[in-house]
Amino acid sequence: MDPKWTSGNELKYLQEVLNNSDDVKKNPFTDRLEEAFCNKYGVKYAIAVNSGTSGLHAALVAAGVKPGDEVITTPFTVVVDSTVPVIMGAEPIFADIDPETHNIDPKSIQERITKKTKAIIPVAHDGLPYDIDEVKKIADENDIIVVEDNAQAMLAEYKGRYVGKDANITMFSFERTKHVSTGEGGMLITNDEGLATRARKFAGMGFKNLSARKSDLVAGVPLEYQTPSYERNDAVGLNYRFNEFLAAIALAQFEIADERVKLRRDIAKLYTEIFTNTNFKMQKIPEGYVSSYFTYAVESPFEKINEWSNFHKHHINNGGDDFYAAMILSYEEPIMKKLGYYEKCKGTCPVAEEIQPKMMQFKTNYRTIEDAKKQISILKSSLDSFVKTKI
Repeated sequence: MDPKWTSGNELKYLQEVLNNSDDVKKNPFTDRLEEAFCNKYGVKYAIAVNSGTSGLHAALVAAGVKPGDEVITTPFTVVVDSTVPVIMGAEPIFADIDPETHNIDPKSIQERITKKTKAIIPVAHDGLPYDIDEVKKIADENDIIVVEDNAQAMLAEYKGRYVGKDANITMFSFERTKHVSTGEGGMLITNDEGLATRARKFAGMGFKNLSARKSDLVAGVPLEYQTPSYERNDAVGLNYRFNEFLAAIALAQFEIADERVKLRRDIAKLYTEIFTNTNFKMQKIPEGYVSSYFTYAVESPFEKINEWSNFHKHHINNGGDDFYAAMILSYEEPIMKKLGYYEKCKGTCPVAEEIQPKMMQFKTNYRTIEDAKKQISILKSSLDSFVKTKI
């Protein structure tokens, strides 16, 4: 069986859910998972949701984002960081990125703040923390909520503390390629009781019984709820709730998250060895920052897309593993062009526009260090042989 799904207590916990034991009814895995996040990150509240995107939506609702508000984010990320605000009637405002870290540039954020700015969505790209202290300082000075997209940065560290506990509210993802993976799923964490309550209620269909800490509708329905006059909903909400089967898997994986993240960091060291003294520019890891290495990111020396593609083909033909390009900038996506953002934003993030076509993101989610060594050895061979073909 694939160790991705069986390295910890996944099968044991799933069996407990399938048995529907009294212990599971009294102490659901969803609650256990939330408690585990609170304990690990040292926060008061955690809310499990069915995807990172759902969590982002619930967090922005909790932050009070309304039609006409502005939400500052980076274009150098998945498009949902800008389309969720669009769905809510808000306006995404794009800040440029730092050329060394590829994360949102605090100076660019400062330049884009207006009286309409309600929230900032910074992203820890490739698992590398952004400049949290500076972004939070800007946000606090302007009474703006920081809704952190920490989808790629499980157990990443910033100046000796885990990324996730400094933002007003933080989202994690359990999508299939993440450090903790359930196919889909996510988690919100916060120390703000109001944000936690509003996020949980929105993600839980607006049930009035929901609180910042937990729901009593996870595994059973108390008899008092079954009276004809019982009132259930006192807020507008959607069904973004996590389920017990995935919570069981997520908890088992979170229990060994340190081990999983360490493996990715060890794999990253192998990449660093082969890219050192090449003309590929590695993502800079500033002092005091510890990446979780969702992927290993480098800026290639290729100025033209066909050169990028030629190397990709060369590596695959050499027996190498696939690697990723960076997503096109959010305002370049077809839907954002239809909505007019391309015309409005083109040229406003010159650093991101220059770097994005050159980016290469290499896999770190190999099952073992031996698997990684084999593939990275092929990559080194591809780099050496491709350079010779260009001479």
